[in-house]
Amino acid sequence: MFLQGSIIPAMTVRETSVEIDEAAAQWAMRIDEAVLNDTEQTEFDTWLQGDIRRVGAFARAQAVLLHVKRAKALGPDFAPEDFVPEAQESKAPVPEGVADEPAAPIRLTRRRMLIGGSAVAASGVVALVLPTTRAAALVYETGRGEIRLVPLADGSSVTLNTNSRIAVTIDSTHRDVRLLQGEALFKVASARRGRFTVDAGSASLHADAATFSVCRIDKAPLEVNVCEGAIEVTRNDFLARGSHRLHANMQATIPGRGEIVDRGVSAQLLQRQLAWQEGMLSFEDTPLRQAADEFARYSDRRISIPDADVGAETVTGLYAANNPEGFAQAVALSLNLHMQSTSGGILLSR
Repeated sequence: MFLQGSIIPAMTVRETSVEIDEAAAQWAMRIDEAVLNDTEQTEFDTWLQGDIRRVGAFARAQAVLLHVKRAKALGPDFAPEDFVPEAQESKAPVPEGVADEPAAPIRLTRRRMLIGGSAVAASGVVALVLPTTRAAALVYETGRGEIRLVPLADGSSVTLNTNSRIAVTIDSTHRDVRLLQGEALFKVASARRGRFTVDAGSASLHADAATFSVCRIDKAPLEVNVCEGAIEVTRNDFLARGSHRLHANMQATIPGRGEIVDRGVSAQLLQRQLAWQEGMLSFEDTPLRQAADEFARYSDRRISIPDADVGAETVTGLYAANNPEGFAQAVALSLNLHMQSTSGGILLSR
């Protein structure tokens, strides 16, 4: 999917517009999906400066990608991977020395949409900010069991939970954060430089001044808690339709596909769920196996529960996130269980 190699070699034949558009589409997707490291940034800059046509092609590819991600008129049954356009009447001339192979079915992938849409986008592109003209993204992360407060240049702040990673770009016109993994609490300050945007993979969250948390773990649905203010949620997929607004004292589950499920909650419940800021974990009628999985996010000392009935027992209370042993001892005492601590972990049994 991505460009291979380091720098496109010098060619004796002038690069065609189609070749430039294809390379531009690949770069646009590559930059959209991950922050470029120093080597990749140098590689991209070299490619961009190699031909003046590449600047325009890349700008068009970015514009098309933006429309693809926020497409609103495709309908709920649209599946791009299943779409096969009708066969074209005409056929592009085959370059000299290249065998005429049987035509394969053309799938409308995201890369093909970017390439095919470049000509259409050209007339609508007024100005796009290229990565080389924007502030470099700053990456912050935490290890297992670590909590970190990160002040941002616009007056906002982010508190990172255990094993989390973000990439931050803040300049005169942008306030963008990409939540690459884990969980973070955002306290967004008002600023005259655009809305604060958190890209969390399947969805983006936008705010002017608000306090909210976002949890992105593995393939689980996004979980959002809004403590103050309001945020707007937009989908980052082909089925995006409008936006979903969340207000203070609301929780939401945002699956990759399907409806956003939200509910109103008390401020006290939100405080308990954000107890990880103080290094604590709060449970209320939580299945024991689920609580053990939560402790595994903070410590290498895993709690094993072989018996399904024991794992279904519920637990309520506030516990230190970095002390699974203390939690297991308290649970064993209250539920009349047997706890065994070994070098390999902690075992809870009847």
